[in-house]
Amino acid sequence: MDPGSAAHRFALRCARDTGSQADHALMQPQANREHTIIRTSLSATLPQVVADARSVRQIVLNLLSNSIKFTGAGGQAIVSTALNDIGEVVLRVRDTGQGMSEADIAIAMEPFRQLATSARFGSGGTGLGLPLTKALAEANRASFAISSARNAGTLVEISFPSTRVLAE
Repeated sequence: MDPGSAAHRFALRCARDTGSQADHALMQPQANREHTIIRTSLSATLPQVVADARSVRQIVLNLLSNSIKFTGAGGQAIVSTALNDIGEVVLRVRDTGQGMSEADIAIAMEPFRQLATSARFGSGGTGLGLPLTKALAEANRASFAISSARNAGTLVEISFPSTRVLAE
């Protein structure tokens, strides 16, 4: 699937629903198996964004799944939303997992590639999670940023520009 060429139905998406309880509940069994805690910090006052709701939900699920998969027992995966200083709505998924080096990030962003150094290598993934998530974000006119360091967790930020944010 090429998200850039797909016929996306851009509609109002309540940013407050991003990372909602439904998404949390869907991922909870995986978190329970991995002994990982899911936390949310969702702003109750976010304006709506113009985006494809299914794509945004898939972004959240992909990022949360990766966070849970690569965070050890007792670790945390945190989903948060905020309005930044320049009027962008930002979705953040942060974890306390094993993290990645810059070289690891470059490999993880290539379709069908998995990190061989991961304890979870060969754990059933396709190697499409991050590349697909980035493509879905960009198809919704949002930016994708990832920062990580070995043994320091990972932070992924999806930022919807102010031109996609509706004034209240």
